[in-house]
Amino acid sequence: MSIRLTILCENSVDQVSPYGLLGEHGFACHLQTPAGDFLFDTGGGMTIMNNAKLLGIDFTKLQGIIFSHGHFDHTGGLKQVLEKTGKIPIYAHPDLFSEHYSQNSGKLLSIGVPWPQTELEKLGADFKFSAEPFQVAPDLLLSGDIPRISKVETGDPNLLSTSESGGQITDPLHDDLSLFIHTDKGLVILLGCAHAGVLNIIDHAIKVTGEKKIHMILGGTHLKFCSEEQMAATLNRLEELNVDKIGASHCTGLRGARRLSERFGERFFSASVGVRVDL
Repeated sequence: MSIRLTILCENSVDQVSPYGLLGEHGFACHLQTPAGDFLFDTGGGMTIMNNAKLLGIDFTKLQGIIFSHGHFDHTGGLKQVLEKTGKIPIYAHPDLFSEHYSQNSGKLLSIGVPWPQTELEKLGADFKFSAEPFQVAPDLLLSGDIPRISKVETGDPNLLSTSESGGQITDPLHDDLSLFIHTDKGLVILLGCAHAGVLNIIDHAIKVTGEKKIHMILGGTHLKFCSEEQMAATLNRLEELNVDKIGASHCTGLRGARRLSERFGERFFSASVGVRVDL
């Protein structure tokens, strides 16, 4: 049995069938694996139940939920999913519930997990926190802390957190994780938002897995918010690694998607709601 990835929540819908799929600002991907079904992020909570029903995804069969980080547009659907699953393991970074703010809209907004940890635990969330690489299931390795080495990946200055003294600082987003999937064709890197930087994530993936062949990168790349220097370095690195497929979602943005499409041609695809990828 192969691994199948299905995009459940994303900003856009390219699929004409089934009719009625909805887009929202957020991301969620369903994984069907030989070890069972898993959910990577839950979107913002506006579309996940509608899209899961239309795509034939049954949340009662989930073996676990994996979170890329603690922003609302990746965690907002959790309550609805828990109503279907009951008690279930949730794999995430220990900083999942840290304070997250954004001033991208011109005013300061809280954008963290919408509910307290204790409230979610009462609904069945069994949090399994790890800052180290964690084997969720055979062929599924959660990245753990991603070292920030790249000099061009400086993060989004409009994303803020609170310092120990109570002031506002640029959010380090230590909770940003990615999922590394082993396949016969090489490594698949599943991204939430890539706040740690695509270059840093790739280098970490190669180091902790020992796999030098990157078959596919799928998910949000955060290239919408990056400098031209970071954009060029990212494109060059993906070309250098000869990545077979690049599926862009969510925070990649139109600018990032256009540049990826121009550079990689048929190797690029839009990972929109309803897209299924068989590995």
